[in-house]
Amino acid sequence: MLDDRHWHRTLFKTCGVDILWFGTARELFYGLASAVISHQNAYQKRDILHGDVSNGNTLMLVDDISETSAVPSPPDNPPKDWTPLRHGMTSDWGSAADCREEEDKECLRRTGTLPFESNQLLKGEPVEYHHDLQSY
Repeated sequence: MLDDRHWHRTLFKTCGVDILWFGTARELFYGLASAVISHQNAYQKRDILHGDVSNGNTLMLVDDISETSAVPSPPDNPPKDWTPLRHGMTSDWGSAADCREEEDKECLRRTGTLPFESNQLLKGEPVEYHHDLQSY
């Protein structure tokens, strides 16, 4: 079963940092909300289910790869409630399933990051869209 797997790397122009690099609770919430929306778009528009949602697969977008972009500094004289608002996205779609194909959907029963797996995945039951949301 695992003999059919291949190692792939994909490079994108879009850069992101781990969601755990958030500076404020507001930034974390904004990044997570954006990631959930990206997940929703993949499912509703392309019938793709991620199947491996975790903190390592949830990123906050940055303008470029640099120290100042990854951890933005506050502007001069910021308002009291200032926080960087960076969009979030879901990454690592290598274990995703095309939900139009029932046999492809079956592979979701064998993937996931243990602390983030849904109850259904842990029980070996079929996984649906709302079970990925439980992982968030």
